Amino acid sequence: MSRPTPSNDFADLLEELEREAREEGPTAVAEMEALHDYYGLVGELIRLRRHRQMTQKQLEVATGIPQSEISRIESGHANPTLATLRKLVRALGGEIRIIEKDSAVPAAGTVRASTRRAGRQQAPFQGRANHPRAAGI
Repeated sequence: MSRPTPSNDFADLLEELEREAREEGPTAVAEMEALHDYYGLVGELIRLRRHRQMTQKQLEVATGIPQSEISRIESGHANPTLATLRKLVRALGGEIRIIEKDSAVPAAGTVRASTRRAGRQQAPFQGRANHPRAAGI
């Protein structure tokens, strides 16, 4: 019997949390969606910074935002303003966009994240039908 990989364990944990939120009702689902959106956006910020091969310290120099604050944002321990996110994203050569919920094709330059499980694409949260990211970078 093979042992589950950490990514499968995490995907299973997310599925369980999402199921519990649905069982608890609309308030729990809304809270889960808000967390999903926030961490999705932060994940895209981290992905873009790494893609640009920049450290948090280099991003501090480029933006004037202290490295400690960048770390807090990336770890989910801060609630940055739109102005702060914009400054970070622009320094990384990206942009922040709002995409239409029912849009079949993302806007040019928009990145949508998804989780991979067992070699197939899977939407990370299905609490609301067709729930894409509210913003991408």
